[in-house]
Amino acid sequence: MNENQIEDKKKLVIGLYGEMRLSMELHELGWQVHRAYIDEGIDFTITKYWCPECKKYSNQFIRNATYKRKHKKCVTNLCEHCKKTELTVVSRYLQVKTSEGKSTKKDNVRDFSFHPKIRYNMGSEVFYVWIAVFDNQKDKKCHFYILNTKDVEKFDNIDLPTYQKTDNQKTTLKISIEGNVLNKGKIYDFSCFNDRFYNDWKALELEEKLTTLKKVIPEKKSKSKKSI
Repeated sequence: MNENQIEDKKKLVIGLYGEMRLSMELHELGWQVHRAYIDEGIDFTITKYWCPECKKYSNQFIRNATYKRKHKKCVTNLCEHCKKTELTVVSRYLQVKTSEGKSTKKDNVRDFSFHPKIRYNMGSEVFYVWIAVFDNQKDKKCHFYILNTKDVEKFDNIDLPTYQKTDNQKTTLKISIEGNVLNKGKIYDFSCFNDRFYNDWKALELEEKLTTLKKVIPEKKSKSKKSI
């Protein structure tokens, strides 16, 4: 193999490693992970069960029963909390980008380049997951940055021709081994990567956010009435 082929193979391996680590993280958080076989821009579709009555995520209730004098387990589509409400399936769509970065003058800092393929707001259910991999001799350390497609506007100008007319726009982040993004933008504030996007798995749980918001609004209204 020539140098380009070796480099492409290395990128493929790092990409698969990042996706594997992401799958494990999502699985631990209760998401079912479905990987695309054809590259259409969306790499993962992830799903969870939601109980519209309890207003919380749930596993499927497993009913224990006796059938023909034998103990049987039956997986239902009922909420495990209330054991009576039919669950709904909620989905999120992820475009995953993994980078192992390039060396800098500092041993504990690398330059990571991410190349978003979705360059516009795709709605509340479509997310980027950018993964920075530090490949040390002993182990690999992964840092995850989870952001909705509309959040690109927080750190870049999506009206640039490289976003709207070509597929060349890349975001380069200077990241420490601890996962801190060190960029100091003149126009845009990159602190959102540290304050909001870093390991923000809760960003995917839109139903819980909406439920919390609905609880907060009536409380604010009642407080304002009392003050009057």
